[in-house]
Amino acid sequence: MSASTLLPEHLREKVRNMPESSYGATRVVVVLDDGTRIPDVDVAWGKEIVKVGRGFEVPFDASRVVDVELQKR
Repeated sequence: MSASTLLPEHLREKVRNMPESSYGATRVVVVLDDGTRIPDVDVAWGKEIVKVGRGFEVPFDASRVVDVELQKR
């Protein structure tokens, strides 16, 4: 696991309390420190960003995430 894909500690429990979307992953919207909202982010094991949209490259550093919200379908 790369440190740049690990959610800040204070958000991990919040993700763990959300329902899984599939195979141990939870789909969320992340809010970055500049207010940018990024939808369709898959977080595995309640802590690691493993997918953004359709790609597996994370285009932001996870340390910039200040909040997470459950992705509504």
